Amino acid sequence: MPNQFANLDWHSALLVKVTREPFTGTHCGLNVSRAHLALHPDGVVMSAWDVSEADRNYPRIRLVGWKPMRDVPFTFPVRFKRNGDPRVSAIIPNGTWVLPYDHNRYMMLQQVQMAQQLLLETLDTNPDNPQLDWRLLHWITTPIYKKP
Repeated sequence: MPNQFANLDWHSALLVKVTREPFTGTHCGLNVSRAHLALHPDGVVMSAWDVSEADRNYPRIRLVGWKPMRDVPFTFPVRFKRNGDPRVSAIIPNGTWVLPYDHNRYMMLQQVQMAQQLLLETLDTNPDNPQLDWRLLHWITTPIYKKP
């Protein structure tokens, strides 16, 4: 059986999703991942990062739930927004930034994600940890970004 996915134009992508609290909209988390995406006649398909191009066929790839004619164009960078039936889910959550893959940016965002996770995990499991106060104070007093 011929591989119907062999001639697809695969794009390496960085997927960045900032999660928000329900009701308040407060930014609360960061999810960073990478994948290979391609435009198929049935919609956008996705392959895991570690699957070689030669092995990108069913069942190693799957439809994402993104149809460019219905949702957003398949061009990077784009903030994914699914406009289809809300009862049907997509592999990529709404609001996820789909960026061209950049290894340095991926590594940097991974470090931010891990640091934030460690801080929140410590706060959740051991809020009386003496090092936590120092880490929190350092985190909130170190100017890393100033809103314009």
